[in-house]
Amino acid sequence: MHRIGLIGCGWFAPFHLKAISQLDDRVHLIWVADPKTDNASRIGKETGARVLSDYKSGLKDVDSVIIIVPHNLHHLITIDCLKAGKNVLLEKPLANTLAEADEMIATADRAKLTLMVAYPHRYRKSMQKFKQLIEMGHYGSLITLDGLMDESLQGYALDWLSKRDTLGGGVYFSSSPHMLDVMLWIAGPVRFVSMVGTRGGIAMEGEDTAASIIKFKSGVIGITRHTWASPKSNIWYTMRAQCQKAWLTLTTTPDGDLFKQGASCLWKTQITKLDKENETVIYESDEGLDLKPEISHFLDCVETGATPQTDGRKARQLIEMIQFAYRQAEYSGANV
Repeated sequence: MHRIGLIGCGWFAPFHLKAISQLDDRVHLIWVADPKTDNASRIGKETGARVLSDYKSGLKDVDSVIIIVPHNLHHLITIDCLKAGKNVLLEKPLANTLAEADEMIATADRAKLTLMVAYPHRYRKSMQKFKQLIEMGHYGSLITLDGLMDESLQGYALDWLSKRDTLGGGVYFSSSPHMLDVMLWIAGPVRFVSMVGTRGGIAMEGEDTAASIIKFKSGVIGITRHTWASPKSNIWYTMRAQCQKAWLTLTTTPDGDLFKQGASCLWKTQITKLDKENETVIYESDEGLDLKPEISHFLDCVETGATPQTDGRKARQLIEMIQFAYRQAEYSGANV
């Protein structure tokens, strides 16, 4: 039985805990750690895990850790865990700087440990199906990928998310990589990327709304649109593939209030095909923000020594790409 510790007991922790509970034949949650002991105590009561205010005191008792903390803490905590001989599943991004990312990757390499960054969408069954439909070739070659994330954070206390130093940038750095990772997974290496950003009403230092255009070496064009300033979230996540013979569209939408209901929120997911004749639903499920496939992949990699699909080097590529786009936007005045 794989022993795991969870570091960070904020809003997103229950999504990981739900997945862990569904993998109780493979993994055992030993402890949860958070300096805000109220959060940790609540989760401890729900799971039966030991409650820690300092993760360091529990590292000797686990094989791996899941890290869910503000972005500026990723580097320090990951290095601590790797040096203690623990495998790491780290919430995205890998780090706020390339120098930090390089040190984390090198530390994992030296220790021969698994360092995986959590980009869950490529592991979802619906996204696996979406990619398979494109690659089958029945709809002709892929021309464009268009991703949309529509989120409403109006009225929520953003805390560390509001500061560039702790977040690492704005929405494009923090959350748009959910779409960017999937696009790189489907379309391959990037030739060029540019972005624009603005503040649409959220009290934060970075952009709360961003769009980008990507040219892939394969010839495919990628487009991302992402906002945290939506007046009301309509469709939470959409990925559209323009192929020569049809549009394929994956849509995942909460059937409720995601930010209030969290891991208990119900979902609707479907893939549609639109061609010259009609539009049809070709895949439908209640899959939402399910982390079970992602955590299963992490456990597989720890057990076999395989390289995770979203390892440190893949995650570093995203940081490098985004920082390139930021520099361009800053030079031209295109961001905020």
